Amino acid sequence: MAEIFRKEVLHIEHGTHSWQDAIGVVGQIMLDVGSIEEGYIKAMIDAVEELGPYIVIAPHIAIPHAAARENVLKNDMVIAVFQQPVIFGTENDPVHLMIGLCALEPGSHLEQLTCLAGILDDENVWKDFLACKTVGQLYDFVNK
Repeated sequence: MAEIFRKEVLHIEHGTHSWQDAIGVVGQIMLDVGSIEEGYIKAMIDAVEELGPYIVIAPHIAIPHAAARENVLKNDMVIAVFQQPVIFGTENDPVHLMIGLCALEPGSHLEQLTCLAGILDDENVWKDFLACKTVGQLYDFVNK
């Protein structure tokens, strides 16, 4: 099995969160693995506050991110599955799957997005993510 996602970038969240706190959960994963500095978390939240919930790309799926370079230490992608729904105020609510991105240069995350597109090609894939109850199950699912 080729590893697309490391276990350390995968998370199952059971608590109830506002969208801001949910982005904070995703950001904390990136911070913990050394991909970003703390300011990137605020930048992700600020981007949604300024531009609206454009990060909710499909029903149940959001991709929080901020401008490349600022507070980014390395290109990375993390996955958090929220067992409790997260509400952004869009027609694609509720969100259960959040994929956090950080990139050093604009466009440098295209390889990551290509891998992600292969996983998200089914509009109901979020249900498969939600069915994962442990990081081990999530790891096996995303790296199959």
